[in-house]
Amino acid sequence: MSSISSRTFRRAIALPPMPDEHEASRLYPAYDMARAQFERDALRFEEANGFDRALADGFFLVKIPNGVELEAGDRFARHFFLPPADDELAPYTGYRDCIVAGDYQGYFDREHDQWENFYIERSNWGMLPAAVACTGEAMSGIGIGILRATLGYLGIPEAKWDTLTGGLTANRGHQMLAFNHFRSGKRARGSKFHRDSGWVTVLRSTAPGLIAYIDDGLRAINPEVGYFIINYGSSIEVLTERLPYPVRASIHGVAQTIRQRDGQERVSYVAFLDSELGGDIYQYQGDALVSVQSVRDFAIQEVSRTYDGVEHLL
Repeated sequence: MSSISSRTFRRAIALPPMPDEHEASRLYPAYDMARAQFERDALRFEEANGFDRALADGFFLVKIPNGVELEAGDRFARHFFLPPADDELAPYTGYRDCIVAGDYQGYFDREHDQWENFYIERSNWGMLPAAVACTGEAMSGIGIGILRATLGYLGIPEAKWDTLTGGLTANRGHQMLAFNHFRSGKRARGSKFHRDSGWVTVLRSTAPGLIAYIDDGLRAINPEVGYFIINYGSSIEVLTERLPYPVRASIHGVAQTIRQRDGQERVSYVAFLDSELGGDIYQYQGDALVSVQSVRDFAIQEVSRTYDGVEHLL
């Protein structure tokens, strides 16, 4: 499949080379993201135009609900790449050699980036420490709630949600946890500028370094205590591209990590929420919901653009 001829291929964006973390902090000011929280399952923004800003920016913050425990997830992100331990860290280590059945799962050493990742889909979360799996369930639930709220806000009929999201709004779909470690000793990009390929990404990060292309310029997307960082993915951008209020899948990446902080390198983890690989990518064209590409072909296209050695997003 050639992504150049794909009906979902978007225009090329010329961006500067990925900076290191010192250059990024000097050149790119922090972006003031819209803030939201769930109230009785409804997504409420702090400002009147907050939802509109979130759709246009592609990024916003959501308050972490009471009862969501992050300690085990944080520990897993700090240790998954280490050799197997024989102490209390044993359940959190040794995942470099872990075989996970299914597409796009397991350990990945990214050739062109400081990134190393461990990806695992919901059907395999039993392989994780139980508390980490619980965190994944909570993050996925938040992301699905955001997706449902967004589709409702855009006026998309609820009867179509199950079809166009490949079952995700009904808590099916493709729910993936991804743990990221950025190796300061590797002279490479932190990660390439890219768009996430799915519907909604829920990010747990405690360190700066994330950079996004917003309002025709690069801005720092810094974590805030008590909030998850949320960004929209390419599936919802394609779906809404021809609607009056399209959703932006913001281009983003991670600056090169130069040093450790408090003895730790930069780590993060996310819940990626996507349609099942056997489904279709849809777009509204007028009032018609049109299938424009298979999810599998779309994933191949977007994943190859995320991890290749090309400096710019082409």
